[in-house]
Amino acid sequence: MRALKYILLFLLILIIGGSIYIATLKADYNIKSTRLIKVPIEVVFEEINDFKNWNNWGPWLEMDSTIVASFPKITSGVGASYSWTGKEGNGSMKTISLTPKKEIIQQIDFGSGSTPEVFWELNTVENGTEITWGMRGKNSFSEKLYWLYKGGIEKNMIPMYDRGLELLDQHLSKEMEKHSFNFKGVVDYGGGFYLYQTTSCKMHLFTFKMREMLEKVSSYMDKNSIEKYGKPFILYHNWDDENKTTMFSVCFPVNERIITTGDVLTGFLEPVKTFKTEFIGDYKFSNQAWLAAYKAITDAGLTAIENGEPFEIYKVGPENTTNPTKWVTEIYIPIN
Repeated sequence: MRALKYILLFLLILIIGGSIYIATLKADYNIKSTRLIKVPIEVVFEEINDFKNWNNWGPWLEMDSTIVASFPKITSGVGASYSWTGKEGNGSMKTISLTPKKEIIQQIDFGSGSTPEVFWELNTVENGTEITWGMRGKNSFSEKLYWLYKGGIEKNMIPMYDRGLELLDQHLSKEMEKHSFNFKGVVDYGGGFYLYQTTSCKMHLFTFKMREMLEKVSSYMDKNSIEKYGKPFILYHNWDDENKTTMFSVCFPVNERIITTGDVLTGFLEPVKTFKTEFIGDYKFSNQAWLAAYKAITDAGLTAIENGEPFEIYKVGPENTTNPTKWVTEIYIPIN
């Protein structure tokens, strides 16, 4: 009987001591993971701001395949939320504040009594976006006990955030490769006046020269209060694959003939019968778009004019959005 009392006393001391130890453990925590993603900050922000996208890269789905997410009407922006159920437990999350393309603060509820903050921090860097994902809060006594048994909150959560950012990187990098070619068929293009600059260069310098000239012509028009009557376009005079050279003009449409000075000139595009192709995606796929357009012309039983001057109009470009999957280029190839 005495031995039993000693055992009970020992257990009581152990429980009290353990409780005191757990109570003295640090309650506050701030854990996070950071990764460089070679994707524009606008794209990254749009992805993480909408809870419906989280199923594309959420690391918890690898740990618990039974998780089922439920979404209300609002899933992005302040006030957005979602909830989930799974064998590991249920929970919910809501967005409480954000600064576009910079920060998102969310509140997560595991049903344990505390509601820690989940935070996202975004910064534009030279090669893309630096993204930080983390959680901060204060553990209750029961949560301290739980994480002590699990080996610590940092040991369990940081690997999950690391994996989540890795999956996010993989998903967005794959999304950036999306592009499409839509063949609109025969179109009578009306033509008209335009202001332009012309140059010849090696093909590898085309993008640099094109952007430089776009800026010069646009600045000239703004400085001289000349209104732009449409999106800029590139008129191709020559494309020499053998010598890797090209001659082209950068053009902005105007509504009438304008007398210019300096190296910005006025041109006129005659009305022309063309085959139109809509290209959606990053400019790095432009060559594929042109090849597909010429093939579509052949497949349709049409013939491109041998010495014709095709052109492309930049309907949506980098000046409208940094997301290249939303860039829209219209390709017009003169046909007989």
